[in-house]
Amino acid sequence: MSKKSSLSSNQLGFFGELFQQAKLTFQLFLDPKVPIYLKALPLAAIAYLIFPFDFLPDVVPGFGQLDDMAILLLGAKIFIELAPQDVVAQYLGQIRTQDDADNIKSGQSNEKEGKLEEDDIIEGIIIDEDEDK
Repeated sequence: MSKKSSLSSNQLGFFGELFQQAKLTFQLFLDPKVPIYLKALPLAAIAYLIFPFDFLPDVVPGFGQLDDMAILLLGAKIFIELAPQDVVAQYLGQIRTQDDADNIKSGQSNEKEGKLEEDDIIEGIIIDEDEDK
């Protein structure tokens, strides 16, 4: 009936994609195929979070934590980009498949028990009886 693929990044939203990126970073960090020198990137980002020196002081409420969050996100993003792409694709596929299965189990799938939505596609032939006359 419906030709829907896995959730795209704009359907997940910011926090959903952030969670996927965190899971992907963790799985890549544990994978032996990822070079050890690349694994220093997420560790350096976490070390920046722990150590007391910052680009923006933490005494300014809100702004002090922005640089910490930016360094964590940037470290994870660069780590994912530099990791072997076949390994990234493998884990990303597993994460998306698991997220899709979780959505179906929780009843959040796009197909609702036989009811069609506006963007559902039905394959078949359209026959207009008025054209035959």
